Amino acid sequence: MIIRLLPRLALPGLALASVMLTAAAAMSQGMRIVENGSANGAPACVSCHGAKLEGNPALKTPALAGLPAATILARLAHYAGPTGHNATMRAVATALEPPERRAVATYISKLPKAVATSWKAH
Repeated sequence: MIIRLLPRLALPGLALASVMLTAAAAMSQGMRIVENGSANGAPACVSCHGAKLEGNPALKTPALAGLPAATILARLAHYAGPTGHNATMRAVATALEPPERRAVATYISKLPKAVATSWKAH
């Protein structure tokens, strides 16, 4: 009886370990893209949004750190779509594959929230 239960007990643990490794890999990939850009030509997010993704008033780029992943994904989808109005962000969004977008969004959402600025980018 105990032998029959062992596989059932081990599988949830293996599944959890697999999810944790996948999440860690996505965070690592997200950090690499944020700091260095992507292999498909997306520039590093920090080059415009600041070293801590706190935003850059001189470039009128918004703070990203700590935003919900869903918000970041929605904005990237907008920029990649036909109604995206920012040529720079369109190039970034279209250069990122969907798994890269998710990795970037996940990583950014886990960062400490940036200090709010008094201006808003459109």
